[in-house]
Amino acid sequence: MKKRPLFISLVLILVLTALTSAAVVAAKPAEFNASGVVTYIELGGSVFPAGDSGRWVVASRYLEGIFFGPDITGLFKLTYKANVTSLQAGNLHGTLETGAYTLNVNGTIEPLEIVFYEPWQIYLPKLTISGHWTCIKGAHGQGNFNASLIFIPSGEHVGVVVDGPFTMTGKWQP
Repeated sequence: MKKRPLFISLVLILVLTALTSAAVVAAKPAEFNASGVVTYIELGGSVFPAGDSGRWVVASRYLEGIFFGPDITGLFKLTYKANVTSLQAGNLHGTLETGAYTLNVNGTIEPLEIVFYEPWQIYLPKLTISGHWTCIKGAHGQGNFNASLIFIPSGEHVGVVVDGPFTMTGKWQP
């Protein structure tokens, strides 16, 4: 009589162990990669001098672009704020939205540099941005990103983007 409850208990333990192991394997984060380009930056936005400090407050501005995959494809919008020097160097904090996903983004903007833009045979300003992302909607994950913007200036600010590679790497659970 006591063998039957013991046998049922052992079977249940084996089944639960198998299910738990399968859930743990299924929940293991996968490699994440997404590549795309920044195609547009909001002209103007909410940008103003930070008093007499020589710095600029970017209270709100956005970038738009497109991801070509492999893990995310489609249009994206990065709404951000920053505090930068006259050479555009500083920190950036924002939210990137693409399809069903929303990510927090924190990065560093390197000082402005002038580069030769081969397609047009002219020198243009370039900003390099790198940082960290964390998925807050649509999936779980985190990782790093790198972007650069070659642009035509609009006064003292970033203007029309002519080239803007954007890559993201990390781990995620879609």
